[in-house]
Amino acid sequence: MISNFSKLKISSVFLTLLISAPAIIIFIYIFSGSSENWQHLKDTLLFEYIFNTLYIMFGVAILTGIIGFATAYLTSLYTFTFSNFFHYGLILPFAIPTYIMAFIYGGMFDITGSVTTFILEFFNTTINDVYFLDIMSIEGAIIIMSLVLYPYVYLICKTYLSFESASIIDAAKTFNLSSWQILRKVILPVSRPAIVAGVTLAVMEAIADFGVMDYFGVSTFVTGIFRAWFGMGSVEDAAKLASILMTFVFIIIILERLQRRNKVYKSSGKDFKPIDKTKLSGGKNIAAFMVCFVPFFLGFLLPFVQLCYWFLLSYDEIIDEDFLNLLYQSLTLAVSSAFIITSLALLFVYNVRLNTDKTSSILTQIVKLGYSIPGAVVGVGILSFFALLDKFVFDLFSDTFIISGTIVAVIFGYCVRFLAISINSFESGFSRIPTSYDDAAKILNIGERKTFIKIYAPLLKNTAFSAFIVIFIEVIKELPLTMILRPFNYDTLAVRALELTQQAQIVESSVPSMFIIVIGIISVILLARNMNKA
Repeated sequence: MISNFSKLKISSVFLTLLISAPAIIIFIYIFSGSSENWQHLKDTLLFEYIFNTLYIMFGVAILTGIIGFATAYLTSLYTFTFSNFFHYGLILPFAIPTYIMAFIYGGMFDITGSVTTFILEFFNTTINDVYFLDIMSIEGAIIIMSLVLYPYVYLICKTYLSFESASIIDAAKTFNLSSWQILRKVILPVSRPAIVAGVTLAVMEAIADFGVMDYFGVSTFVTGIFRAWFGMGSVEDAAKLASILMTFVFIIIILERLQRRNKVYKSSGKDFKPIDKTKLSGGKNIAAFMVCFVPFFLGFLLPFVQLCYWFLLSYDEIIDEDFLNLLYQSLTLAVSSAFIITSLALLFVYNVRLNTDKTSSILTQIVKLGYSIPGAVVGVGILSFFALLDKFVFDLFSDTFIISGTIVAVIFGYCVRFLAISINSFESGFSRIPTSYDDAAKILNIGERKTFIKIYAPLLKNTAFSAFIVIFIEVIKELPLTMILRPFNYDTLAVRALELTQQAQIVESSVPSMFIIVIGIISVILLARNMNKA
């Protein structure tokens, strides 16, 4: 009879192989032969894809690093006007997906945008008479994505600094170092792992973006994948581009881990004391306020106010029975996906808890790599995988077995992409449960099922809810993966928002965009309340 331990391990091995299959298939395409279309892509567009992707990587890395660390540093070490508000307010840009931010800024600051037109009319001038930064450019894309993605750096650096002891700052002050010298010689070196970790996440999100690049007409690997897939009808060429992009991402991950290796900055727990915030006044108070207000204003307040205005102008034209059906589809897809992903993550982490061998831990780490792979790459990998599976079943049983283009394929894609988020949540939750509880259950001869129901389930309730909410938000916002895998004529809020902008209906696109943002804000509030309760 197979023990429960073995059942868990066998399930984990099977799921790891299943979830890893799309990435393995994509990687194999690197070594496949070249077609005529691929030769054309290589000769005409490949260099542009590589250059633009690298340019975006460096641009987003610099801007998110500066904005995220500066705001985290100020709100962690100083008090100033509205500093308590900025503690939470600087997270709000997370609620606006990058593609929605691009739609809004394009409608406001394009050559014919509302803000551009107002300024030109106010000063009675023309576009040719003034310096104009074209927001619909690669530089505009970098700025917009940085305004949305800097909270990655902000949150990680702020958390890192909150666990840092004031003793290191006090020690620096004994050497008569100024605040600037302490920042440059102490705080920055100590915070470097956190800055790099946050920047790495922001960069991976940026190079995986489709909505911004497609709307702004910037050619990158992701837009190239869609062009090869839908424009040329070539799965092989799309997969080749996806394999190169996946290699880019893995190089970024390896470099980030290499820079962290053997670099541990940790204050002694015995000597730990929280940092006493310094109160700023006068010019320093104003400067600190402006440093925090500008990214909050540009990253959330301004686009949100503009979106509200457009929503009031167009909601009665857009919200009808079809739209309500689309909203229902989006919510049910997000809820079902979040439930499945949360359940699978619990299985993986519980297997590691019960089986303390290296194999179980390695399986979990392999599955977590899926989050680092862009959605478009995951989509192409899954379609290729299911195409091979369909062919295998047909050859074996002479019967059709079609999964591609179904909801099953979409949910499977979300599992590959987002399972790592839930696994991280449960790893954190299990780490707070002492192993002595397991030992006590064994001594009392309580069965594993009862142990889980009576001990783990109550203690992991808040962790499971947090994981569910985060996945729910991610699924609601996801665009490229949904576009590739969705069934025919099956739309979500994100897809509808993109379709409306492609039809030059920027004002009308505010309706599905507003629903996405409001759902995101409500979910974040529920998440914050759950964290406080925990």
